[in-house]
Amino acid sequence: MGIDHSKLLFFIGNMSHSGGTERVLSVIANGLLDRGYPVAVISLWGNGRTFFELNENIKIYWVERERKKPGITGNLQYLMALIEREKPDVLVDVDIILGCYSIFLKHQRPQMCWISWENFNYYYHFERNNLLRVFVRRMVARYSDQLVVLTKEDQGYYQKKLNLRCALSQIYNPVPYVGVFEKQEEAPLIFAAGRLTEAKGYDLLIDSWSLLEEKYSQWNVVVAGEGMDQKKLEKKVKDAGLQRIHFIGTVSDIEEYYKKAAFFVLPSRNEGFAMVLLEAMFFSLPVVCYSCKTGPKEVITDGESGFLLDPGDAEGFAGRMELLMKDAKLRREMGIHAAESVRRFEKEHILDEWERILVR
Repeated sequence: MGIDHSKLLFFIGNMSHSGGTERVLSVIANGLLDRGYPVAVISLWGNGRTFFELNENIKIYWVERERKKPGITGNLQYLMALIEREKPDVLVDVDIILGCYSIFLKHQRPQMCWISWENFNYYYHFERNNLLRVFVRRMVARYSDQLVVLTKEDQGYYQKKLNLRCALSQIYNPVPYVGVFEKQEEAPLIFAAGRLTEAKGYDLLIDSWSLLEEKYSQWNVVVAGEGMDQKKLEKKVKDAGLQRIHFIGTVSDIEEYYKKAAFFVLPSRNEGFAMVLLEAMFFSLPVVCYSCKTGPKEVITDGESGFLLDPGDAEGFAGRMELLMKDAKLRREMGIHAAESVRRFEKEHILDEWERILVR
């Protein structure tokens, strides 16, 4: 049951990107449209094309391309005119920093429900605009109608650290796939995917792989994704003399890698929730990852659907990788548990949670 199928407007930084946040928004927006909600998306930046498919009935507003004046002032003028014209019932920021615009839009249209959907954990340190994010987070806690976080762990941090005047809800991200995948075959391939930044820890993965490559000549590590650290990581691989760890950039057929991989690795120092965990586990892949803030501990059962290591323990990480590399039976047993465990994150369950907070 919704709010008379109120008009929803999602506001994101760049819908042209190929990251987990953009993936989740595409699933939620499409799903709520299917449930009868009028849905539109605002993308502050972008090239006019979405990486992930959106229903053709979802209108996308590309601010940078369509605004009349450049800069922050031009953005705000465009957004205020859009809100005045479209009169949405609910505005959802898909990144808390967008609140620096949305607070003005809420002031302009007080009857509009303003929801801030935070996709990073409370303690995540941003390389850019970190102090601004801290300020906007406190502003959102005071002036928005609803703050949505991804994990129970993070919900606890927000309750403890902020003087919340808004409602606070925790909603997991959904598995973007439907049905059941039964793994029939695999290659000696270890797969990883994500932005090539310090937070994602691929330098730690290189350290772990350097302990294994010479011993396991038939195995390869493949990392999908792009980011500011790509050249640095490639240099680290070269300096270490490694031959079988490959950075392949953004891929449009990531499902094919999930299908043929033997297992998945997530060496992140920080996560919001890690969509790629759900994706990999849906495809019956056990996972080796660090028990970082936040997300992995609420998705993986250590020793059953994957392995959780103390953050930064590259040697221990390598040891768990080796355990899976050596034991095909263990891989299959853990992969089956992984696929079963992520059914609690199926899309319809998560859409029910979104509808729950849309009731006013």
